[in-house]
Amino acid sequence: MTTKVLFIGNSHTYLNFMPQMLLALVNAGDQGHELMVDQCTGEGAGLGWHWKNPTSRAKITEEPWDFVVLQDRSGGPLEELESFERHAGLLDSEIRKQAARTIFYMTWANRTRPDTQQGLAEAYAKMARKLGAILSPVGLAWEAVHREQPDVELYHRDGRHANPVGSYLAACVFYSVLFSASPEGLAGTFHHKGKTWLDLEKYQASLLQRVAWQTVSNMEQTNS
Repeated sequence: MTTKVLFIGNSHTYLNFMPQMLLALVNAGDQGHELMVDQCTGEGAGLGWHWKNPTSRAKITEEPWDFVVLQDRSGGPLEELESFERHAGLLDSEIRKQAARTIFYMTWANRTRPDTQQGLAEAYAKMARKLGAILSPVGLAWEAVHREQPDVELYHRDGRHANPVGSYLAACVFYSVLFSASPEGLAGTFHHKGKTWLDLEKYQASLLQRVAWQTVSNMEQTNS
């Protein structure tokens, strides 16, 4: 049975083809999982932008999605919390009308403001609890990798976006959330459109896979 996932977000979703990285992880495994991914993104777009965007709203009704992922601007939950909460609720209501479930994509702190990660995590976790939605704790996984292996670079040179390694970590977190299974042992390479975007050393791929699974497992145990 194919799991259908729609990603709604911005550059934190589409850079480095993160949804396609997730698809590659699934296709590289032998667990019997099948996945279809699509996305609706805008440059710097937040949930308010997507709510007002007819294309985003139409995309939610286009397929019988199993899950719709919502990703706000990186600073949205911190700078415009009321807007974040309001539009998260409105979009979740539309998603539920389609018999799909919402997944909130918790993003990571800016490299220069690591202290904001707690606020981001709390905002996304609060909305997930309030709406009975699912949380993908990508930002917490980033924090855990930096704590365990500070020399592993996850950021793009702008200090805000992910580089391909950071996007791979995000994909591993989504794999863990969607399938309640560890991505450990899956491929650490990613080829797309005739180009190799990622070719991790085995130890580095194992680190990211393990941390992704541990972060999701710890979150689920805390919430159970």
